Amino acid sequence: MFSEYPDGSVCADYTADHRHQGYTGLLHGGMTSTLLDAAMTHCLFMQGVQALTAELTVRFISPVCTGDKLMVCARLLGQRRGVYQLEAWLAKGQQKVARATAKFIVPSQDIALAHG
Repeated sequence: MFSEYPDGSVCADYTADHRHQGYTGLLHGGMTSTLLDAAMTHCLFMQGVQALTAELTVRFISPVCTGDKLMVCARLLGQRRGVYQLEAWLAKGQQKVARATAKFIVPSQDIALAHG
């Protein structure tokens, strides 16, 4: 569950699950990317915006072990001509283990979005 903060950022706790490992004992990079993308999507949801990921750039800083207790956070950097720019990070304590930037676009009206 994501919590919203006064600056508009969102954060959620996550424990790296062994079912999401790539190499034994390490969280798969695809799962890391998914967590970062989800945080940015939820940041937009909290502001009443439904948009799709158009571009996602992930920087893996250090390996994440299964069982690690993490926090994933995101914030909106800006919006211009219907393109939302966000950043997200995954941290273990005070150490960032991954970060991402992304561009999101609002889909055309013929595409209906729903989230649960």
